[in-house]
Amino acid sequence: MPYPDLPLWGQYLLQGILIFVMLASAAVVLSRAGRSPYLVFLLVVPYVQIIALWAFAFTLWPAAEKNK
Repeated sequence: MPYPDLPLWGQYLLQGILIFVMLASAAVVLSRAGRSPYLVFLLVVPYVQIIALWAFAFTLWPAAEKNK
C-alpha cells in the first residue's frame, strides 16, 4: 500500500483525485492543441497510452496550422 496511514477508502479517494487531475490537465492540453479533449480517455488504457502520446507528439497539430 502506498499510503499505510490512510484507511483503504482514503487511499482510493486520493488516487481517484490524482487520476482526475491528470486527465483534466491532459484534456486542457489537448483542447489547446486543437484536438478533441475526449482523446484523454486513451490515457486510461494501458499500452494504448504510449501509442497515443507518441501519435500526439509526432502528428501535425491543428492549432499550429491555424497560426501560420
